[in-house]
Amino acid sequence: MKRSLLLVVGGLVVASVSAVAQSGAIASEAAYVAAMKEIGATYGAVQSELEARNGEAVLAGTAKLTDLFGQVQAFWTANGVDKAADLATQAAEAATAITTAINTQAFQEIAAASAALGGACQACHTEYREKTAAGFRITPGVL
Repeated sequence: MKRSLLLVVGGLVVASVSAVAQSGAIASEAAYVAAMKEIGATYGAVQSELEARNGEAVLAGTAKLTDLFGQVQAFWTANGVDKAADLATQAAEAATAITTAINTQAFQEIAAASAALGGACQACHTEYREKTAAGFRITPGVL
């Protein structure tokens, strides 16, 4: 009986941890910093692929950015930092606008959407990011 209960409890713990890992939720500052590094690399790749006019790669990158910014928005919302959450939403919307412009062949709209994406990133970094010897972190006292 105890063994069965232990197996059930163990199974629930494994399932819970797996669900959290698969949800893509950012649950700590360390996970946030890791997500920001992934966003930075993806943003750089999207900009390069835009210059190269590689639509498929841009679409893959903007889809990834939209997902990541959704996670960032949820992180800031969970921590009660509404302005940062709004900036993450703006960034996700700008990434989606790039996707839409490519899919509808409204290529003249890409530059404005790309500028909006960069602007949302820069506004958030100015307000909520601090440089350290090891890289960057959330400005102390924000969370």
